[in-house]
Amino acid sequence: MNKGVKVRSMAWLMAAILVLSSLMGCATGTNSTEGNSSASNSKEETGAGPDYLNPVGEYPITKERITLTVMGMKDPGGTDWSELELFKRLAEKTNIDLKFELAEEDTFKEKKNIALVGGEYPDLILRGAEKIDEETYGPQGIFLDLTDLIDQYAPNIKALLDKEPAIKASVTSMDGKIYGLPYYFKTATTQGHLGFFDSQWMKNVGIETPPTTTDELYAMLKAFKEQDANGNGDPNDEIPFSVVGLTAFQNLLLPAFTGMTGGIGFDINDAGEVVYVPAMPEYKEALAYTHKLYKEGLIDREFSTQTAQQWQAKIKGGLVGVYNASPTLLDPETTKTEQLSLVPLTSPTNDKRVVKTPDSLYTSRAVITDKCKYPEAAIRLLDMFYATEEKAIDGFSGNTVFLGYEGEHWKYTDESKTYYEWIEPTTGFSDINKTVSVNMGLPGLLDFDAIPVNYPLMENKVRQVRENQVPYYRDAYPVNARFTAKESERGNVIENDLLTYVNLMTTKFIIGEENLDNFNSYIETLDKMGLPELLEIKTAALQRWNEAIK
Repeated sequence: MNKGVKVRSMAWLMAAILVLSSLMGCATGTNSTEGNSSASNSKEETGAGPDYLNPVGEYPITKERITLTVMGMKDPGGTDWSELELFKRLAEKTNIDLKFELAEEDTFKEKKNIALVGGEYPDLILRGAEKIDEETYGPQGIFLDLTDLIDQYAPNIKALLDKEPAIKASVTSMDGKIYGLPYYFKTATTQGHLGFFDSQWMKNVGIETPPTTTDELYAMLKAFKEQDANGNGDPNDEIPFSVVGLTAFQNLLLPAFTGMTGGIGFDINDAGEVVYVPAMPEYKEALAYTHKLYKEGLIDREFSTQTAQQWQAKIKGGLVGVYNASPTLLDPETTKTEQLSLVPLTSPTNDKRVVKTPDSLYTSRAVITDKCKYPEAAIRLLDMFYATEEKAIDGFSGNTVFLGYEGEHWKYTDESKTYYEWIEPTTGFSDINKTVSVNMGLPGLLDFDAIPVNYPLMENKVRQVRENQVPYYRDAYPVNARFTAKESERGNVIENDLLTYVNLMTTKFIIGEENLDNFNSYIETLDKMGLPELLEIKTAALQRWNEAIK
């Protein structure tokens, strides 16, 4: 072979090697879903992850320091997340720095949408994505499919999804993929409804047992109004039942008349059919009852106009009988008597005692975008937030996000882990949120059943809820059922219009601005606004949900 031929052959060989190397580099380093899949396949074949990553279960997560950009929704006036102790400690443990771009709730959604549409979005979005975002940007590849990443790199998340089919169904998009991670919480202090009253008021008016029916509640409220129920010597300053807005109506009174817990919204009847509670005949009976309370001065005349601050002042001032709040709102030093929870009531139109099962799951708390060069590291970092207390990593678990670090910020006070107390200088959750963590709404698992020690009002609440609410919990229409993009677009418009109209008319019926003789006309308007179409959409989504949780 002559020298020229040799040179040309070597040149072609080098070129081929360079092209091959380039292709291999693209396959490994790309941010696309396909590229991530290739990296994952490489892990399965070789038994090791990408070169930059340490094996699952070993720390730090990455061999060299990396940075992930994060868009997050912060609390109003909250501490910048980069200043919080939790994120600083995680950075040292994992070798992953987080660079935050934060916005408060009133501006976050707009900024998020502008970023996603304009293509200028970060590696991760925390605490502010929505299901519709997943259904829109997941199939486009902007949000990464996390399904395989969870299987390979997130044992805590995988264990939770395997254990709880309803959670897996909630986070699985219409195309069968998982684009977002949830926030799931179970605490002793969660409750189904807010309806408490002072036991001493009941004794002061000569009633020996708490009401169990709407008629008995009426009798107790009437006694509160006509007698000196608060015992201050003035028989005319009592407000028998005070609320803000329609929350108490939909959580306490509607279930008593309908046997449903969907409130001013959708539910499922005993036949498995989707119903719109505000269109049920029993809704009229609930309105008539509440109007009677309002007309006779048994429910706060200012319920539809007062602020939360005005309402709380009435409760703390000892002027309110039944209050739509947790007893922990009260001043401990002025509260010496037991606060009782209303049991779920029955009525002439319903003999079932039901309380809405508290919502304990929020979807879309974290998504990883196609901008992320290190999706394996990102999912491993997020997986730490789903560690149970038993599987904590250097004291970090999902509970840590809520409470801070055990032994530093708080501690159990008994071997059964029934009670806990704060460790000075930490005195409560406000301190945690200022210096340690964002204690609510981040992706993760919160499983914490202890209650604070030396807090009688909290102990009172937990005991009352366990005795008088938990046995009657009933699920309503699944709030995390998934809808197609077309269903969402059309359904959201109808549902928002219905809710605005129903809230307006409900208030008018209660205060007497609208006569209940016009209830049939109200129903006709609901139909004209698209209720039958929305029921079809909700029914289709429910059928898919039932299949998903089998």
